Amino acid sequence: MGEVMRQFYIFKIKNEYANLTKKNPYHLFHTLEQIYYVDRTEIELGLDLFQKIIEPFNPKQLDIELFKKYKDNYFYTKYSNVHQIHDIYRHENTKLTVCKTYLGLESTVLRPTFIKDLESVSNLFFCDFVNKDYFWLEKIYV
Repeated sequence: MGEVMRQFYIFKIKNEYANLTKKNPYHLFHTLEQIYYVDRTEIELGLDLFQKIIEPFNPKQLDIELFKKYKDNYFYTKYSNVHQIHDIYRHENTKLTVCKTYLGLESTVLRPTFIKDLESVSNLFFCDFVNKDYFWLEKIYV
């Protein structure tokens, strides 16, 4: 049996929406899930709502920061906007894809290496739409 790979979409939520949903994130997850599964005929409506909720990342800056930090790490590889850790000792296979509107995180471990690099970014909301799992980044360490 192979490794279990979890896939999360990480969104930077605008302050006003983060403040409204910090204590009860279900509604935020449900809204993002509806946008994720939106019908093609309603794509414009979904995109409009998405842009009201999320704060874009600066993908170029994040790409550079991650590369500078990990370029000498034996287990790290980078291709385009995809950063990967294949650490045989921690049994970690993690891939972080940096996009403007979200970060894609796939990992075989509960606390992937790249998570600690995101701690300084406020209002990060993780969504695993397949497994119906969601949380704020700061809740990982509570």
